[in-house]
Amino acid sequence: MRRLDRAIPVVTLAAALAAVTCAFPTDKSNDVSVSIQTDSGRKVVLAGQKLLAHATLWQHAGTDSAEIKNVVFQWATDNDSLAIVKDQGYGGAEVTGIASGNVSLSARAVAFEKSRTDYVPLRVSRPLEIDSVRPSLVRFGDTITVYGVGVDSIFIAFLGTTTQFDFPFPGKIVTRTRDSTGFSTAKFWVTPEAHSTRLSFFGPGVFGDAPDTTYILPFDVLEPNDIAPRAINLEAAPLIASIPALKFFNPALAFEPLKRDEQGVDWYRFSQTTPRDLTIILTAPDVRGTFSTFLSDSLLFVPGSGTTPGQYFIGDSAWTLGPGSHACKGQPFSPAEAQPESTVVALHGMPAGRLHALSIYSQPGRYGLAVFEGYAADPRVGRDAHEEDDFCDAADARGIAVILPAGSLRDTLTIDNAHDIDWIRFRVSSLSTVTLKIAPLTSVTSDPTDVDIYLLTVPGGGASSTLDLLASSTDTGSVESMTSLLSPGDYYFVAVDYLGAPLAYDLCIDTSSCLPFPAARPNPVKKVLGSIRAVAGARRPPLFRPAVRP
Repeated sequence: MRRLDRAIPVVTLAAALAAVTCAFPTDKSNDVSVSIQTDSGRKVVLAGQKLLAHATLWQHAGTDSAEIKNVVFQWATDNDSLAIVKDQGYGGAEVTGIASGNVSLSARAVAFEKSRTDYVPLRVSRPLEIDSVRPSLVRFGDTITVYGVGVDSIFIAFLGTTTQFDFPFPGKIVTRTRDSTGFSTAKFWVTPEAHSTRLSFFGPGVFGDAPDTTYILPFDVLEPNDIAPRAINLEAAPLIASIPALKFFNPALAFEPLKRDEQGVDWYRFSQTTPRDLTIILTAPDVRGTFSTFLSDSLLFVPGSGTTPGQYFIGDSAWTLGPGSHACKGQPFSPAEAQPESTVVALHGMPAGRLHALSIYSQPGRYGLAVFEGYAADPRVGRDAHEEDDFCDAADARGIAVILPAGSLRDTLTIDNAHDIDWIRFRVSSLSTVTLKIAPLTSVTSDPTDVDIYLLTVPGGGASSTLDLLASSTDTGSVESMTSLLSPGDYYFVAVDYLGAPLAYDLCIDTSSCLPFPAARPNPVKKVLGSIRAVAGARRPPLFRPAVRP
């Protein structure tokens, strides 16, 4: 009896063990599966480097899943020449990249032969590999996006021998990305004079070519804009949300190749429905001195016929603003100015409406165009209290600055950007001898400067019905003086920056000699500037024709 009693617990224990075993999946179970997770979700392992992976076995019951512990896994890759895997125990494994290519990493639960095996695709790569460049067909001023591994580390990229460059706003917009899986992108502007070829690159210790060809049409994204303007709406949503003041921007536009002895034109029409300060910048460092940019409130093109070329005309009351062309009320005014290296025009309180910009060029090359909301003056001199005064209509809007002979005007103005121009309208109430003087402020800048002054009649202002040049002072340097006997009527005083350097200057308009008046500082490059003026300062014929009604 005692032996039988002692056996009972053994039977009971066996039954209990059987019950426990039945509560877990057997090696024949098909309701379990394996999942693999890689370190930080990465899907890229660099050749010669390692990637950690971890496998988990799950039991499924309806929509619920529970982890099964203490499982032994068998790891493998489908191509040991690309990557090898080593079991680290406790569900972990270490994958080592061998050579570039795509490989599948798998993990199988050894004791659960019907469990579903997990497969994870991995990319073995060199530190920098380009997969593709899109789009494949572009024009100058377009952007291309490079996709691949490590492409966010590219130092410099080329299409042919031409350097392509990033969006130049670090921290403001994302031009390079790398996701958690290890793949990355880089965006570049397509710059002239790139040609159709495979993108080549330099990276950290790496150089190479993209696998596919980028095809380039040899003109920019805003063409055609030579005989009709390209419309740019300054009220549109900002190009870059984080820089709302940037109304338009493209640093990779093109002055296209020309036939021999021809000039090319790029024409833009900016429109706005609300007044604002505007700064327009056009720069072409590769072809400096071979282009000029002009602004106007009214511009049209009349086609030619036969051998007669087409011509550009301004409106019958239009103004222009640009080197050698400062028309007023549809009538030409062409003071001499040196050829600018770039165009920076800051306009204060520009009213709603349209503003035309016309660039005339003689050499092909890259240029950039930007339009900002705001007034960007040279920080050394700043904006003066008379702005806006860059064209005669603006001077009219400001009103009469002084009435002579009863009053006088003594003030300080600034040439706040290269080739700035200042217009001031004044009135003479009776026949008077009027003196106009300017002299630079010596404490502002050490740059060599050369500002000329002009005296003109206001069309329909009482003294004349046309824009007449009565007097000028165009000596080398920025000390200028002239005296004229003026009949009653309205006149313009105009200061023109010949040389293209920022300057603050004192101004006097009076019926006396304007004494005392600041003396000019010595100009150490006076002789050199004189020789420059002899070559570059010759008057050119007016660029724009007078108003026409075709």
